[in-house]
Amino acid sequence: MKGRFPGRVLIFATLLFRLPWQWLRRKPQPHTVQRILVLHQFLLGDALMATSLLAKLRECFPAADIVLACPPLQAGLYDSRPYGVRAIPWHPRDFASIRRLFALPRIDMVYLMGENRLSYLARAIGARWIVGFDGEIPHYKNWLVDERIPYVDEPEAWTDTAARLVDGPAPQPFDLAHWPLGEQPVPPLPARYVVLHVGASSPTRYWPSEYWQSLAASLRERGLAVVWSGGPGEHHLIERVAPLPQDTVISGTLSLPQLRAVLAAAQACVCPDTGIAHLAKIAGVPLVMLFGPGSETLFGASHFFSRYTCLGAGPVLFPCRFQRSVHHRPVDWALRCFRPAGEQPGGCKQVQCMAAVKPEAVLQSIMTTGIIT
Repeated sequence: MKGRFPGRVLIFATLLFRLPWQWLRRKPQPHTVQRILVLHQFLLGDALMATSLLAKLRECFPAADIVLACPPLQAGLYDSRPYGVRAIPWHPRDFASIRRLFALPRIDMVYLMGENRLSYLARAIGARWIVGFDGEIPHYKNWLVDERIPYVDEPEAWTDTAARLVDGPAPQPFDLAHWPLGEQPVPPLPARYVVLHVGASSPTRYWPSEYWQSLAASLRERGLAVVWSGGPGEHHLIERVAPLPQDTVISGTLSLPQLRAVLAAAQACVCPDTGIAHLAKIAGVPLVMLFGPGSETLFGASHFFSRYTCLGAGPVLFPCRFQRSVHHRPVDWALRCFRPAGEQPGGCKQVQCMAAVKPEAVLQSIMTTGIIT
């Protein structure tokens, strides 16, 4: 059955039975925790930034069975069992996948990456204890969260914040050995290449085509091949940059594990602040992220990914980047822009923040990685 209604009926019918016993719940002692569920429906970038949470859970609960319930398109990335975690795909509109969550053995702890609305599902499947971040709006989403962790008061990368859901010191920094790549079939690739990913989750994050062309020309002059990348439905963005015959185009043709393999073999990656940038982080490739409406503090370099190069390009401050919210929670120090592109009231008619990221500055950032001089 498809659609949200069947799953909601199952969840709320089960809650009617379980809620009278809410007052009996107690936080399990760490040594008694056998099964942990990390539950989310995040987009790719947010999900990969929260890899720090998986790392810390494994450090704190070395013998526990840790299950990651995530969107179906992301599940294949976890086939190699990073941190010993096993992934199961689910979607709110797929009743069969929700039933699979109900069929899991009794869960001791559920961790919600940032979507406290999923606490209703977590309680319905019988979780003994639910942990999530505090302050999600509207407030009814927080009602069934047993332990609410506040966001930090000072600027911090969200990757490092995600690990705060678990008590204790920060996890050890990410290493490629923690997330094996495995064998992936990929198309023929040049010997030395840079991946230029032109797609993004919002048109306000698109970099001007002429800037991509300028950067690509500079890379070719320095003996590097160019591999153009984009997501499904983004081939029109590739057409705008007019790849040369010697360039390689992989727009929308690869799975996420295959794209990670392409990134891992690259000399560098240049990408807007979008999900593929965070895929590049777990591939260990030197990364230059283009920041316009987004926050480099939140989504750029972090302590957890500090063993690998992640550089930001773009203005530190911009006049219209003043909205202060992270995952539907007010955060005073988080300066971002959520305006949609377009002529509608409140829309962004001309994306000046991305135009302020000059190709010369991006090339200079690439040069600091040492792959070219």
